[in-house]
Amino acid sequence: MVLIDTSVWISLYRKQDTAIGQKLWMLAARDEAAVSRQVWVEFLGGFRKQAERSAYQDKLRAFGFLETTRAAYDLAVELLAAHPRLGAGDAIIGATAIASRSALFTLDRDFAALTAHGLRLFS
Repeated sequence: MVLIDTSVWISLYRKQDTAIGQKLWMLAARDEAAVSRQVWVEFLGGFRKQAERSAYQDKLRAFGFLETTRAAYDLAVELLAAHPRLGAGDAIIGATAIASRSALFTLDRDFAALTAHGLRLFS
């Protein structure tokens, strides 16, 4: 499974890079793309208009969903302490990917620091 980070969803929404969209749709076709609660909140919470938010919420529902376990939250605490630049949200996203043994598809270079903790980055 590949956890799709908020940065990828934002890039697709802004239509910044067609190669990113191709990678995501390839993963989706193989049923390997997933979202998490943190990504859900970060991406959808950015839409101020209810109609737009609802439209994207319906689109995200088509993807798998990775639960963030208690162990992942415990790991997120450790990751944030070691890498405060990440911020709490990204620490939770990284920990969710690590705990679920999923790769992370992200455009955020700060996640590279988490490879030392077992994070696999999708490229």
